[in-house]
Amino acid sequence: MMKYLLLFICLITLQSCIYWGSDDEIVVGSGYTPITVSREIFESTIELQQNRPVSNAGKIYVKDQFLFINEKEEGFHIYNNQDPENPEAVSFLKVPGATDLAIRGNTIFVHHYVDLLSIELNLITNEILTMTRTPDVFPQLNSPDGFEAAYFDVSADKIIVGYEPKN
Repeated sequence: MMKYLLLFICLITLQSCIYWGSDDEIVVGSGYTPITVSREIFESTIELQQNRPVSNAGKIYVKDQFLFINEKEEGFHIYNNQDPENPEAVSFLKVPGATDLAIRGNTIFVHHYVDLLSIELNLITNEILTMTRTPDVFPQLNSPDGFEAAYFDVSADKIIVGYEPKN
């Protein structure tokens, strides 16, 4: 009796692995089109701006007396945290597409969509001292429905910065 029960359970389990859908559900292509910018325009989007309120916070990074708070896909808020009870907003480092950073010594490493930036800031004078760009370190953005950027056949001098639904 136990053998029959075990066989029945195995058959029920295997049946759940069979696809019973129809061929009408097959996806033919992406439902999105890429939004692109030229590399020249893309590389000119980094700047140090005046501070602004945090609206969509991401990761927080602490370096010495400074806090770096990610504004998802937009850049980093920089705060002087010498007095933790009252942090002082210093500036906003605009880096479109950035979600993370790393700091080694005085150099900030940030991903800028497909490129890796290394930036040295003077937070006292609020200026970018040096910025080095290593192009094409990261892959282009995939579409929200999972299609790789290569599917869209975007030219090498264009950077995908987002997607919009097809009409």
